[in-house]
Order: sequence, then C-alpha cells, then structure tokens
Amino acid sequence: MMKPRDIISKRLNLADQMVLIGIFLAFLYWGIEAFLNVFSPEEISFYREIFGPNVSEMWMRLVVICLFMIFGSHVQYTINKRKKAEMDLLESYRKLQNARMATILGLAKLAEYRDEGTGTHLERIREYAKLIAEQMAENPKYAGHITPEYIDDIYQSSILHDIGKVGIPDAILLKPAKLSDEEFDVIKRHTTLGGDAIKAIEAKIEGQSFLALGKEIAYNHHEKWDGSGYPRGLSRELIPLSARIIALADVYDALTTKRFYKEAYSHQESRQMIIDLRGTHFDPEVVDVFLTLEDEFDRIRRENLEDETELMQPLEKAIAVS
Repeated sequence: MMKPRDIISKRLNLADQMVLIGIFLAFLYWGIEAFLNVFSPEEISFYREIFGPNVSEMWMRLVVICLFMIFGSHVQYTINKRKKAEMDLLESYRKLQNARMATILGLAKLAEYRDEGTGTHLERIREYAKLIAEQMAENPKYAGHITPEYIDDIYQSSILHDIGKVGIPDAILLKPAKLSDEEFDVIKRHTTLGGDAIKAIEAKIEGQSFLALGKEIAYNHHEKWDGSGYPRGLSRELIPLSARIIALADVYDALTTKRFYKEAYSHQESRQMIIDLRGTHFDPEVVDVFLTLEDEFDRIRRENLEDETELMQPLEKAIAVS
C-alpha cells in the first residue's frame, strides 16, 4: 500500500508543490503573528525591534516576498522544462536522422550486393560527394544553392544512385563479357527504375522529402556534360548539379577499384582519364574541384580499400574451406 506522502508526490508536480509551500509559509506567518498579538507589546518588545513599530503591516511584505519567490521559482522551473523539452526534441531529431541514414544505406546496399559484392563502394561515393560539395560551396556562384542542408542531403542520398540495378537481370548485370547493344539498353534502365522507385516512396512523404536529391541523382547520374549520356540526353547546366557531382565520384570509384570484369587503375591513371573527359563527360568546374581535392580522394580510396580487404578476408576463408 502506498504511503500518503508517495501519493501526494505522484499527484503534484514540482510547480504545484512550490505554490503550496509558499501558501503554507504565508499562513504560518499569519498564525505566529496572531499568537504574538495576544500578548502585550511590552512583553514582546523583541518582536517590534525585529519588524518595526507597525507590526500589522509586515505580513503584506512577507506575502509579497513569498509570491515573488513562488513566481520566480515557477518561471525557473518552466524554463528548465522547456530546455529539457528542446534537448529531448534534438535527441529525437538526431535519432530520426540516424534512422534515415540507416534506411537509405540499407536500401542502397540491396543494389550494391548484387553488383559490387560486400565492399565499401557506397561509403566512398558519399565521402567523395561531400568533399566536392563542400569545396563548391565556397564558390559565390553556388551561394544559396549548396547549403549545409544540401551537403548533408547529397552525402546521405548519393548512395541511392544505383538502386535501380535491383531491377536488372543477373545475366546482364553480372555478365563478365562485353554487353551487346540490346543488353546495354537494359542496363540503362536502372536510372529510370531507381528514380521511379524513389519517386514512389517520396509521394508517400508529406512536406519536403529528404529523398528529393536521391531521386534527382538516380535519374541523372549517367547524363554527360556534352549531352551524350542517358536516359534523357541532358547537357551542361540542364543536368542537376547533384548528378554532375555524383557522375565524377562514381566514375573515379569505378576506375580505382577492382571489378569482376576489370582490374583497378591507379589514382594517377584515373586522374588523367578524368582530365581527358573534362568538358565532354564531366562538368569542367567539378573536374577542377576534383583536382584541388585529389589527395583527399586518394586518401579516402586507400583507407576504404583497407577496410574492404579486412571485411572480405573472413568471407574468402569461408569460401576456401567450403
């Protein structure tokens, strides 16, 4: 059975308790004053010495003090509650962001497992994209366009660029030999499949969707600066900036990593290939930014490939044993 004190403490919040304490103190003072007034003033001269000759006016002062203390305490309590609510809201937002990132990465991994194995391709792509976006944000030309929110979105959504590959048959997607024209036309469909899939998800989200940039990238990351890309043959600034950034990041990663149909090129070899494609495949400005950041690109490549090697070793041992 609960004690009366426990019942009271559960039913009353801290603000109510402070108000009740203030009222109790005021009544306690009035009771003491009434009791002392029974005696003659001569017998309680110390009382008048403490509170002054007009003892009867003192209770108002005390009441005012109590009210101010109650009000101040209640305001402080309200502020503390608001701060806690704000902190809880920020924590909820952080958890939502983490869940969002994990969901996007999980969806993207579905496509990567079919095409790239269990490597760190997606992790590299988003790091490359973030580097380029942060550098381009310093250009006044992109002020107001490449915001911190844009950089965060391209970091998280860039890994959805190839999600449409889940709709490509294995016989074509994993074919080690050169693709026929008809087979390549099927491969091209992954841009539309991916963009349409994200568009369908986005339609279920109210307000501004964090998938908007991912959809933009999925549709357009194989468009080329000179208009020879696919699926729509867009050229120059008609290609969304996010897709122009991912186009370079994706090609650099494809060149510098080993695939089942080719060996990896060195950083220097890949660098020269990208320079040769400046103004045809790639946006010249994006290439120029890449060249200023190439050491960072090479560092990310080497670090992630080391992680990938550690990740793949247990799998290779398991396959050898079986």
